[in-house]
Amino acid sequence: MQIKTNELIEILKNSRTHSLERIKALELNLFKYKQANTKPPQRLTERITTHKERIETIKTLEDELKHSGNEVCKF
Repeated sequence: MQIKTNELIEILKNSRTHSLERIKALELNLFKYKQANTKPPQRLTERITTHKERIETIKTLEDELKHSGNEVCKF
């Protein structure tokens, strides 16, 4: 399977945007727990961490694709 590098970069940008939106939503939930002076579920903080790690991975992939100079990526 082949895909143009620019198209793959766009897909990665969309994935990064989705993760950023999820982090905002999850942090809003975390804020509500803190306002109520209750301990948030561990799963909530784990999901925030997971999305932050995904963003870092996506940024790395985007940089590698931009500097690769390839017009097409093969899978």
